[in-house]
Parts: sequence; structure tokens; C-alpha cells
Amino acid sequence: MKAMPFQEEVQYFNRKFSEVIEQKLQECHNEVLYGALSYIKDTGGKRLRPIICYLSAEAVGGSREKALSTAIAIELIHNASLVHDDIIDDNYIRRKIPSNPAMYGEKTAVIIGDLLLGLSCEMLARCEMPEVVSLVSNAISDTAMGEYLEFKLRNLEEATEQSYMEVAELKTAATFMASTEAGAMLGGGNEVEIDNLRNYGKSLGIAYQIQDDILDICGETEKTGKPVGLDIKNGERTLLVIHALNHSEYPEKEYIKAILSQDREPGSFDIDIDIDRVRRILVNSGSIDYALRLSERFVRTAINCIAELEDSEAKQKLQFIADFSVERINNYVSNAF
Repeated sequence: MKAMPFQEEVQYFNRKFSEVIEQKLQECHNEVLYGALSYIKDTGGKRLRPIICYLSAEAVGGSREKALSTAIAIELIHNASLVHDDIIDDNYIRRKIPSNPAMYGEKTAVIIGDLLLGLSCEMLARCEMPEVVSLVSNAISDTAMGEYLEFKLRNLEEATEQSYMEVAELKTAATFMASTEAGAMLGGGNEVEIDNLRNYGKSLGIAYQIQDDILDICGETEKTGKPVGLDIKNGERTLLVIHALNHSEYPEKEYIKAILSQDREPGSFDIDIDIDRVRRILVNSGSIDYALRLSERFVRTAINCIAELEDSEAKQKLQFIADFSVERINNYVSNAF
């Protein structure tokens, strides 16, 4: 399975997604909301959640068209969560351009996020399967709870890997799980197939959250479209930080605690210099290697979950998506040092 066929899937979904947004643009007479809809149409993204949704439908012998409206709904939910994320995190860059709160202000951005959620509900209703509507709606609640728990972690003196995993499963894996489970249900999968694809989504989602944590410290803004070190700046207790706090020498550990503290004086340090030093600490403590190994373990688990599915092009693409995530993050890390 080569990268090119997967890019064709991205292009396919972007076309279908654009058709829905274009219809809404024709109905929209508010300049700000028009701009917000144009933003999500044009800025792209990896589109992983919707693609694994309709591929899951195909992997159990169903039709991607049957799952397409749900896939679009899930992508809208994801974009709405990004808008709210950017408000919470004071993030002013998203996908290499100004974020919604940077362009429109925080209050308007809240409304934009709500607009996208409303549109997602409209698309979700088109699936005409109440159990799928319930499933995806629960994922919205789980994502919100994950956001809340992640914010609460910032104020904990001692965050644990277990608490981190609880957040990762809710905040990120919930929409991955909903994508694959809904797709399998809409594709007519049996109970075992649905369960296996749900677990594929769960493991892949957790792997991607860990990889995003790694990218925060090892990525480049020009490639990732997000500021480097934003998690550190916001006092996030990521997997790397939690590991480093448990495996660093006293001075390094105290340094990390100091820059994570929400009580530090504004402007008391140079964030670029601090991020460089934190990166060195994470390397020396083995925290980046640990996160890489753990994310790869979750990817292997995801692939094993779909091993028993009948061979198909859709199954190969689901395997490729998982494998490519490992290659992608390893390339970022190797280029960072």
C-alpha cells in the first residue's frame, strides 16, 4: 500500500466535504460565519477520522456512501473541538495560518465552534440510524470531558501516566473509536467486526495523541502548522513530561516543575531558550524514546485488532494509516536532532 492511494482518499473526502460546505456557504449571509466555513473547507488537515469511518464501512463489506454523511459529521465535530482548543490554549496558529480566535476573537470563535457542532448534528441525522447518532453524540460528550480533565491536570502537582491515558482516551481516542465503530455499523458489520474496528480506533487514537505530544517538542511550525512548545507553555502534563519528572535528576526535575508552574511571572523567561532546554532534558531522560515506543505499541495493537477482517483494499488502507503514523513521527524526531 503506497502513500499515493491514501492521498487519493484525502482528495476524495475533501471533494465531498467541500460540496457540503459550499451548500452552506450559499445559504450563509453573515460575513464572519462565511469566513469560518471557508476556513475549514480550505485549510484541510489529515482528515483521518472521516477516512477511517468510511473505510471501516468498506472493510466489513459495506458502502462508503452509506457512511459518508457520518464521516463528514465527525470531521465537523473535530474542527469544532479544534476551535475550542485554540481558545483554551491561547493558540494563534492552526494549520500554518491564524487560528479562528486569532482572526475573529475568542467570543466569536466560541460561536463558530457551536456553529460547526450544529452542522455536524444536521449531517449526522442523515445516517438514519439512531444507534449511530447516539454513538457519535456520546463521543462529543467524551471529548468535552477529556478537555476538562486535561485542563484539570495542569493544576496537579503529581500527574500520573494513568491519568494521562484517561485524558487521551476521552479527548482524542473517543472520536477515532466513534469513527470506526459507526462506519462498521453503517457497513453492516457483525458484532465481532464492529468490536475489532472500535478497538482499532481506540488504539490508533491514543497513539496519535502521544505522537502529537512528541510533535509539540520535536516538530517544526513550518511543517506541523502549530507553534512548537505550546504544551509546555500551557503547563500541559503530557506523557513526555510525566516520564521526565520520574526519570530526571533533581535539578532538571525542578526546572521542569518551575516552567510548568502556573504561578510563574509573565515574561520571566525566554520561551525559545526554555523549550530547547526542556527538549534536552526529555532526550537525556529517555522520555522521547519512551513515548515513541509506547505509541508504536498502540499502533501494533491497532493493526492486530483488524487482522481477522477479510482481506480488502479498505483493510490495507487502514493498516497503512496505522503504519504511516509510526513512519511520520520517527521522521520528525530523527530530523529534530
